[in-house]
Amino acid sequence: MGQYSYSQPSSSSNSEDLTSLIEAEAEMYAAEAEISQWNAEAINYEPSPEGDDGIPRTCYCGSEPVHRYSQTPKDPYRRYITCPNADDGDCHVWKWWDVAAEEEMRDIQTELSELKVEANEREQKLLILEKRIGKFTKKKSGAKLMVFTIVLVGLVFLNVLD
Repeated sequence: MGQYSYSQPSSSSNSEDLTSLIEAEAEMYAAEAEISQWNAEAINYEPSPEGDDGIPRTCYCGSEPVHRYSQTPKDPYRRYITCPNADDGDCHVWKWWDVAAEEEMRDIQTELSELKVEANEREQKLLILEKRIGKFTKKKSGAKLMVFTIVLVGLVFLNVLD
């Protein structure tokens, strides 16, 4: 054949660029879909096993926590509890307010349930004691009546004999 080749030029460099662009775009759409799905789902916070449940009353440094509002795009105006000294780099208290309130309510509900059970047990014991007292009172009044009757019969018998 001739001195020149009539085959198509190699486009491997262009196809690699196009493939990487398509893959990057697919990853971007997948990440966007994941984020939108994550934002649409209700977030359920599991109870924390640590001892810091509920609304923090004091920080680890001894300061009283303050309430602030988030300014992030993910949680705009969401209330949280933090230490006023949080910017010094040490370990300080920080907790979402709604999570702390849920934990506090869960603790109160647990305590209330325990108090109801305890009150029910005491009420049952009181009823048992009232029944026992009623039985003893009936027996005692029956014994009093018997003694009174014997004394009365004795007096009548003595009066008849006189």
